Amino acid sequence: MAVKHFSVDYNTINEHGTFSAGDTITGRVTLEASKETSLQSLFIKAKGKAEVKWTENEGQNPAVYSGKKKYFSLQILLQEGKGDGSEIISPGRHVYPFTFQIPAKEMPSSYMGKWGKITYYLKAKLIRTLWLIDRAKTEFTYLQITMPQYCSKILFFASGNISLDIHIETMGYLSGEAIKILVEIHNNSTRTVTPNFYLYEEQSFFAKHKRKVYTNDIIKERGDPVTASTRQTVTKVLTIPPQLPVSLLDCSILKLEYRLKVALDVPMAKDPEVKLPLVILLDKSIAAEERQQEYSWSK
Repeated sequence: MAVKHFSVDYNTINEHGTFSAGDTITGRVTLEASKETSLQSLFIKAKGKAEVKWTENEGQNPAVYSGKKKYFSLQILLQEGKGDGSEIISPGRHVYPFTFQIPAKEMPSSYMGKWGKITYYLKAKLIRTLWLIDRAKTEFTYLQITMPQYCSKILFFASGNISLDIHIETMGYLSGEAIKILVEIHNNSTRTVTPNFYLYEEQSFFAKHKRKVYTNDIIKERGDPVTASTRQTVTKVLTIPPQLPVSLLDCSILKLEYRLKVALDVPMAKDPEVKLPLVILLDKSIAAEERQQEYSWSK
């Protein structure tokens, strides 16, 4: 019990507590010793990686599918012993400052999914002897700044005597923003039909040439019914929940995509539906604010 406390922490650079490509992270490793103890080395690493893992039953034996993608790995040696155990840490509190610069390249934002995650973290390691090793770890939130923009979208669907003409203004939206959906329904059937509107997420995980998909409804709302032998335009506004994670489209083993689905509830028949891809974008005002705060802090 010579080491009473061992931790790593960092300084934030904006009120959101996020970092992006090219940002600098400063922090400290704190070590508190209750008595003298030997030291071989003390170092800290900064890492960013994606990993996925799931299990499937194939016959009588479960098959495990896993994959990893490393985005960067940096290491700083904070203190090094002589290798003969003669380097001694005195009793008391010792603080070791560090500075890392995140690589100036675009990487996917931090994310926790059903069968995978994208994490960025700092990990300190104190090697006292071959058998005595202390570790400390803390994660930080990485936010991808640049996201593609998208144009408007119109889709047409026809099935028998029913057709849909769907229009949305853009495919890219911010968390908390409203999606205005115009649906023109040509109901030439003898039944009343009702449109249902869905916003759902689709998480995809890839490993060993396999794909595992998890879907989850975020919003489900019912529209007004359209009577038989009529043509009607239905307007629906769906508000994206605040703090919804941004789309992840550039990770080779993990993707987070969003879909807008319009389905017609047709009595005693298969419900026709149309799916539109949506992209949840980073709020540019927040990104600009973070950049300004980072500049002020670094001067």
